[in-house]
Amino acid sequence: MRVLKVTKYSPILHELRASWGVLQAGKYLLTESMQNKGPHEDFFAYQNAIAEIGRIERKLDILYDEIQAIELLHQAAILTGNFENLSDRKRSGDSSPMN
Repeated sequence: MRVLKVTKYSPILHELRASWGVLQAGKYLLTESMQNKGPHEDFFAYQNAIAEIGRIERKLDILYDEIQAIELLHQAAILTGNFENLSDRKRSGDSSPMN
């Protein structure tokens, strides 16, 4: 049985990963919608979509770097013993912050 170690970085790490997944999905959907249209149909819409994909990719890169940094902080907290085992936490919705 694997025990989940919860640190004060766990909630933000979860949120960042979820945001990264939503951005990935948005980029995929935008790219898929563009594949059915060529640049000759509506040049300005095509150019706007290309620019938006570029913005999404830049945000994904920034978010990925942030995730890596938070993962390192999370691991450091575990190595220093600043964590709780998930099984030790109260199941009644204990939302007390970690030190």
